[in-house]
Amino acid sequence: MKTAHAPSELPFVPKPYNNELFSSWMLRIAHANCVSLQELVLGFQCRHPDLSIPDPLDWGFSPAYLKAMARFSRTPVSKLHLLDLRTRLQQAEHALLLSLRDISHQRERLRSRRVGYAFCPTCIAHQPRVYVRWEWAFPALLRCHTHKSLLIHGCAACGEDDPLPLGAIPSAAVVQCRSCGARLASTIPGSSIRPIDDTHIIVQHAYRAALRGASPDAALLGDVTGAQFLHFVDDMFQLLAWYPSNELSPRSTDPRNLHFAFRKEILVNIGALVLNATPGSDAVSRRVKVREGLKLWLRVLALLSHREASWIENAMECWPPALRRRLNAALDRHERVHSRFSPFCSRYFRPGLKYINCLNFRDLSAVNDVKKKISGI
Repeated sequence: MKTAHAPSELPFVPKPYNNELFSSWMLRIAHANCVSLQELVLGFQCRHPDLSIPDPLDWGFSPAYLKAMARFSRTPVSKLHLLDLRTRLQQAEHALLLSLRDISHQRERLRSRRVGYAFCPTCIAHQPRVYVRWEWAFPALLRCHTHKSLLIHGCAACGEDDPLPLGAIPSAAVVQCRSCGARLASTIPGSSIRPIDDTHIIVQHAYRAALRGASPDAALLGDVTGAQFLHFVDDMFQLLAWYPSNELSPRSTDPRNLHFAFRKEILVNIGALVLNATPGSDAVSRRVKVREGLKLWLRVLALLSHREASWIENAMECWPPALRRRLNAALDRHERVHSRFSPFCSRYFRPGLKYINCLNFRDLSAVNDVKKKISGI
């Protein structure tokens, strides 16, 4: 597609799926019209030079952009509106997302402007055309909502983090990595699906509900909003991803899927903190939980520099009350017994970054300050 000759309406436009990422649909449109995503976006900009393209592509569509894209793609505005992550998920604006590495020779796929993803091998084997589901973009969601199997991050053979041939039709349940040709899709019998422990299941159910704006089960943390739970999981995920220790590291990681194993181990620790904060059934169990919670939180605090310790104190104002109480008790103990400085004091030394360069980070102090002012917490 030459930008100087971009059509006012695209000749071929596959219908978007209800649970699809917008960038996934755009790549499928590009595939159908035999152009790159970069050429497709440039063609749209040629026709609408006064409109800005959402960055990332999956996020925050303006009414003017929606109207113009609806004409360009011959798709109803209402359908496009639902593909906006900010519209689809009430709390997505404050969540962590996966990202793609910006590789110079793959700029035509606009990797730096798209949301990253994991994928379910069984899902892509049964899709009529290969596409990315929205829940695959969140690092805290580790299993397929449909098949209950673990998601995969990237191609196991070559390490490509954007391996899906979006728009291709699976042939006999075979989907190949677009980079190296390795097989990505498979139909996994139920008996061979690796189990996920209860803490993963609890956290994932509550997190998924929180993304949609619902509150977690009251039996979990009492009267808690979805936004509070979402803030806690994402804030802790980010902090633990920065500082893996002997207990919080991918020591048994499968090198073919490094990012997933590291995410799984972080969520084990987050799940332990959540379950520890649930109400005890009697006085004895409550005292045991308090002692165990103190140990869990002290392990976390031992990883943080003074700067990050200040961030976590600021961030917890948006967390569920039960978790704030546990952390406050640990902070008091930490002040008395330990130095507030970790061995990793340099702002440039992040030993965990080599494992989580697939994540978009947030400024915890700035994001939560703004959120507190808005919510009045």
